[in-house]
Amino acid sequence: MLQVQTARMGFRGDDWLDITLQGNMRRSEELEPGGHRGIGLFFAPSPEILYPYLSKRKHGKETDQLWLAYVADYTREMRASYRKTRAAWDVLLGWSRVVLLCMCTDATRCHRTVLGQQILPKLGATYLGEIENPKEGGKPR
Repeated sequence: MLQVQTARMGFRGDDWLDITLQGNMRRSEELEPGGHRGIGLFFAPSPEILYPYLSKRKHGKETDQLWLAYVADYTREMRASYRKTRAAWDVLLGWSRVVLLCMCTDATRCHRTVLGQQILPKLGATYLGEIENPKEGGKPR
């Protein structure tokens, strides 16, 4: 059974998976199909939902309603990803442990937590929480 933790980019432990759009697009440009570990891109939000949300966040216009809409959009994208790229999901779900990484400073408003806490447990995974001090290997919060 997959055990899931989340952390900010910079985590120095094992079993990490970059699920950022930028990191995985860069890896895809470097001819790594699917981005990090061959599957990271399939768990990143699309530019169509990510960039408008980040722009509003940057300009101080983030609201609870905007966050909930983003979560709904991301969840919808992950359902579609599950249907279209099931092999990538099966790879992830076959691991014993993963630490989902993103750059967001607030884990409570980040897709890594949505994926780790809400989506993957519906597929049999166990969410163990956000890791503190990611550069030191961290401890769960």
